[in-house]
Amino acid sequence: MPTQRVSDDVHMIDTPYHGRTGVLGTYVVAGERVTVVDPGPASQVPSVIEALDRLGVEEVSTIALTHIHLDHAAGCWMMLERYPGAVVHCHPRGVDHMVDPSKIEDAAREAFGDKIEEYGEIRGIPKEKLKASVDRERLRLGGVELQVFYTPGHSFHSQSYYEPKGRVLFAGDAAGHTPENRGAVIPASPAPYNPVQAAESLNRMEALDPSVLCISHFGFHGGAVKWLRDFRRQVLLWERLASEGVEEDRTLTETYLTVLDADSEARKLVSTDPEAEGHVYSSLAGFVSYARWVKSRK
Repeated sequence: MPTQRVSDDVHMIDTPYHGRTGVLGTYVVAGERVTVVDPGPASQVPSVIEALDRLGVEEVSTIALTHIHLDHAAGCWMMLERYPGAVVHCHPRGVDHMVDPSKIEDAAREAFGDKIEEYGEIRGIPKEKLKASVDRERLRLGGVELQVFYTPGHSFHSQSYYEPKGRVLFAGDAAGHTPENRGAVIPASPAPYNPVQAAESLNRMEALDPSVLCISHFGFHGGAVKWLRDFRRQVLLWERLASEGVEEDRTLTETYLTVLDADSEARKLVSTDPEAEGHVYSSLAGFVSYARWVKSRK
């Protein structure tokens, strides 16, 4: 199972997703106690456990979730079967959904159809195994710690973890994704995405002055502050173009074309992989949904 060293205390597990690597990064933070960040769906957890075995991890104290979407959190029940002493740490607005994931599952099925079967079995976990996070709390692991910061935008239950010794920031999907690993960054913005909150969260992450940024889809990246600044500009650009498109009653395709014209990252993605235009459409739909919501409140 591919693993990579991020810093003295952090490793990334590149868990294969139905034979494909470079899809989801699961991160391991190891002091005297071990935290696993975003173990993924049940279909990937056996590979995570195999990698933890290879790293010499016998016990996990915390399963830390950046948010509760199925591709990040649906395999928690399986992790708890292997590591019964662990607790699952998530945003307080996600706790009830981790106990009963039916609403999250229904929303995912509506968005992705039968493709969510690829996540494997979706099962809730006992409430007593959950710990609701507190903004700015510190998870002390013995020799290393994780600081928790609420970073909504991608979802209302998004949060990031910061490891100050190595200046490593775990942002989940709050700092974008790189579809098909083509080297181009675009927002991960399913409805109900909120670009205003997303930009504010990026400011909050930048203020931490991280050195390394760990995103879920995919990988860890140096030059974290520049990444966050560039991505914030991209979010605000897409928000403006989506708003203008809604005000002028443009179709999604027309707005998509204005994004390609204005954003070099989206243009690079589509030029290197024409099939990736679906990723841009999907991400843009979240911005358009938000713009329509804003217009409806005027």
